[in-house]
Amino acid sequence: MAGVLLAAASPADAVNGPLAPCEPSSPTYPVFADPPRAQNWHNSELGPGWSPADCVSWAVEPFTILTALAGRFEFAGSGEDLALRFGAFSAWRGMLYWSVTDKRYQTLVTDAAALSGPDSSLRRPDFTLSELRSGADLYFMQQDNRSSDRVVYRLRVLAIGNDRLVVTVANVTQVSVFIFTAFDPGDLKSTYIFIRLSPTSPGTSPGGTSWGYYSLSGAREGAALLGSHGSSYLNRALAIYRHLAGLPGDQGPPLAE
Repeated sequence: MAGVLLAAASPADAVNGPLAPCEPSSPTYPVFADPPRAQNWHNSELGPGWSPADCVSWAVEPFTILTALAGRFEFAGSGEDLALRFGAFSAWRGMLYWSVTDKRYQTLVTDAAALSGPDSSLRRPDFTLSELRSGADLYFMQQDNRSSDRVVYRLRVLAIGNDRLVVTVANVTQVSVFIFTAFDPGDLKSTYIFIRLSPTSPGTSPGGTSWGYYSLSGAREGAALLGSHGSSYLNRALAIYRHLAGLPGDQGPPLAE
């Protein structure tokens, strides 16, 4: 897959684990690919020197699995426009992903909404730009096709501007599958980084505006979640990328079949 692209540009600099694009001049800066590339790391595969980069804004935690994805897409707007797209949770409903179990595209997000607080009943309209720029904790809820209940997430916009956007997300309520707890609060964390690449970056389309996208997600699975879910994490990461990049959810092959 894309281990060397997502982990390091040179074997001499390699650390076993994902490296986020905090410093564009770094030799370990990930390659933003089209189509996107992704990789999973289980906790046992992380090198002793690995820790999340500062811009990821996580503490070192014993996640069961980490999933990183690096992509590139065309978007004519600014980082603020991308923040509005991210915060339009009403538009997350109906997001498609490839189900490895069912061997077909299915709806991943069956319900989603912005919230006025950490309670799934407090639905409200999508977040405004001033709210996203405030740096305050914002909340939204989602229900996917596997979970039994709506799950509340906390959203933090760490950086927002014309050329860059950094967003972190963490679950604040548990995720249940049937009557079992799959994830406790805080067991799911993700950071999304958007960086404007064009018009100066090589490989961008003439006259276009190309953006680099990087996501890093960590999952600490509960005892009730049995089996290997690496393929599902990859395809879910791809589904979110396609949504945020404004691409059809069923465009192109999945990352795992």
